[in-house]
Amino acid sequence: MNLYRSQFAEALDIDGAPAVERTVLIASTPRCGSHMIGHAMTATGLLGRPFEYLNPANLAEWRRRLGTSGAADSLAALIARRTTPNGVFALKAHHDHCATIGGPERLLAALPNVYVVHLRRADVLRQAVSYAIARQTGVWIAGQEPVSENVEYDRDEIATCLDDIAIQNARWSSFFARAGIRPLTLIYEEVAADLPGAITQIAQYSGVIGPDETLQVAAATERQGTSGRADEWIERYAEERRGDPSLGQRIAGSARRRLQRITS
Repeated sequence: MNLYRSQFAEALDIDGAPAVERTVLIASTPRCGSHMIGHAMTATGLLGRPFEYLNPANLAEWRRRLGTSGAADSLAALIARRTTPNGVFALKAHHDHCATIGGPERLLAALPNVYVVHLRRADVLRQAVSYAIARQTGVWIAGQEPVSENVEYDRDEIATCLDDIAIQNARWSSFFARAGIRPLTLIYEEVAADLPGAITQIAQYSGVIGPDETLQVAAATERQGTSGRADEWIERYAEERRGDPSLGQRIAGSARRRLQRITS
């Protein structure tokens, strides 16, 4: 993975961080706006420093820097340096990141007083196309250097990304149901249209501010310049799917087989 180096900056550490009183977990999938949310939360100074600490590549780098041996002790070390003065620690994770600590149940067991925000995207096809582009370029966040300039439309890769997004969302929802969690659900398109409103919702939901208080937050990240390519790929994929009625059946069959492997 092409690491997002900025998350390791010492400037994000908090000297004399207090004991954590509450945790905010952004439960996400690839390309659903979690980076935008995380940076906006960081900018408030009240909602932790939410990064993908358990992403396997990031975790390996954190272990190297912290001198820790596993996910649990790395997470404990991060809590000790990334908890904001009001006692809030935050992180964001795709469902498959939870495997690094033994699954979502163990993740929640390692975090005190957890408030879960489930971030989803309404336009899943656009999300999948963005995912497919990022997998090829290695650019997941504006400012990263691409690992490849050779980006080509691949219908099967888009279908694979659709499959992965659907399964990760389903696995999050299944976990919430089993654990009796009622998360705050946010939709990317609504968040993008009103970022301060979304951050205010998170702060109110987690008890960081009162129900009548609000937060004003400016966007802390830049949009990636892939919309033109994404539009072309979406149109092409939709056209090919209209011309190939069996494509949807093949995608659904692939998703069912993968889900069976996961649950068996």
